[in-house]
Amino acid sequence: MFMNETAWQFEHSVECNANKAFVWSFWTDVSNWERIEGKAVEWIKLDGPFVVSTSGATKTPGQDPQYWKIAQLDPEHSATIEMSLDGAVFYNEMILESVSPDRTQITQRLSLVGPKALDLVEGTKMFEISAPQGLAKLAKTIESAYEDV
Repeated sequence: MFMNETAWQFEHSVECNANKAFVWSFWTDVSNWERIEGKAVEWIKLDGPFVVSTSGATKTPGQDPQYWKIAQLDPEHSATIEMSLDGAVFYNEMILESVSPDRTQITQRLSLVGPKALDLVEGTKMFEISAPQGLAKLAKTIESAYEDV
């Protein structure tokens, strides 16, 4: 990433009652993203396996699809999704850390970088409210699925 050009960054963590391997497996299955997002999205697609450089897209109601790619991957530990914007790049990094054998901390780090990133900061600040809510929902959904195994 271009940390010297970071115009905005937000980070939030939650703990989840599931082991790290299960959390990773659940989160990297993009079909689960649709489940968590519910009616906020029409669909989320990944054009291949969950590996570096694989492209994906997210379609929200009434909007054109947003295209993104997997920019970084450290299996069972972290992954970064990169979305190119006009003159900027939006990064969504997920980091997993074991708290205990059956408890995982999930950290989401969002950032906006690039020459025109400052122009887009106001529009990305909504994530400061939605990201914590989304992580809480992700943790609950994972815990529910973990209880079923």
